[in-house]
Amino acid sequence: MAQRIFISYRRDDSIGYAGRLQGDLSRRYSDEHVFRDIEIPPGADFGEYITSLVDKCNIVLAVIGPRWLDARDREGQRRLDDPQDWVRLEIERALARDGVEVIPVLVDGAKLPPRDELPASLLGLRRRNAFELSDRRWDYDLEELGKHLDALLRGTSAVRVRPAAVATTPTPAAIPTPPPPPEPADRTSAAVLAAAALALLTAFPADLIAHGLVNRAPLDRHDLQTVRDFILEKAIFFGIAGALAALTVGFLSRRAREPFVSCLLGLGAGVVAGAAYAGAYAGLTFSSAEGSDTSSTAVGMIAAGAFLGWAFGAERAGSRLEASCAGLAGGLLAGGVVGLLHESLTTAAGHRLLSGLCVAVIVGAAGFVGLRVPRASTAPVAELLTHARAAPPAMHR
Repeated sequence: MAQRIFISYRRDDSIGYAGRLQGDLSRRYSDEHVFRDIEIPPGADFGEYITSLVDKCNIVLAVIGPRWLDARDREGQRRLDDPQDWVRLEIERALARDGVEVIPVLVDGAKLPPRDELPASLLGLRRRNAFELSDRRWDYDLEELGKHLDALLRGTSAVRVRPAAVATTPTPAAIPTPPPPPEPADRTSAAVLAAAALALLTAFPADLIAHGLVNRAPLDRHDLQTVRDFILEKAIFFGIAGALAALTVGFLSRRAREPFVSCLLGLGAGVVAGAAYAGAYAGLTFSSAEGSDTSSTAVGMIAAGAFLGWAFGAERAGSRLEASCAGLAGGLLAGGVVGLLHESLTTAAGHRLLSGLCVAVIVGAAGFVGLRVPRASTAPVAELLTHARAAPPAMHR
């Protein structure tokens, strides 16, 4: 029976990568040796057909993107927890069969799922060497993957179909392996500094816009309308600052998401951060003794820091917790700034400058951590994934 390659993937996670991978591997081994779910004939039972494909294949490539682990169904339940989930069934069946090579293929910067977040039947994935396919180095990475697959398919019909296509080309020994293309310059540090500077510069216009839109009266503990207006005003201010800072990072850093997505993340987190800041400030001011204005502002900035930190952590899957903690730390630093400068900056312009300084400190602290933390949770794991490219595919750790 011919050796075959089956590509397992989630449609809402990596359909583009799976299609590109199938096309390139089909040109290498022919269409009849590379399969995924689009080859199902009309009227065929989906489950039975997929099961038969997996049973006939000797190599299963499990394509894992950033949303593979946390994909949800319409009820909000994690798909991987459903015993009838097709992706889970495909990989379970492959892991349970002898003589099947299951290779996790990481795309779009994904990492191997943590052991404690996998069903027990899929823990075998953690014992397989992962192979990373980078969009920027696709041709080079695919050639390295092809070498591993060639070794697994040696002596089968999948490899025997290739000589006619390569008979006129020089032998591989005569062609030196080209070095991988250089990675684009990393401008993450400059992006975060620019975002922090922009947060400071936009403090004045953002505060004026927020104050003009709300037009609130001075805070009064006996008038809830003034409290609601104060919270709305600060939500608008932080939303503008957060959106512009995140947009700057999205344009300048290749580690960030698309600029529009970054802007939406910054806007949403900024609105929540502003509301948290204003709520903490108003609550402490009204419940504490006279003269608590400085401490109320400091505590509010700490609360805002956690939410803005999450926004920058959301730029890269796997760094949300670290960036939220960094946002908290930035909030603590901002609280220190408040303690040092609050008494001297008593005018409206001074308050705007103080708010801008605090947001800049939070953005800087959260941005550096949120965008600098690698997608792999630790350096040794990242190093292991890198070395997995050159390791023989049959060697499992």
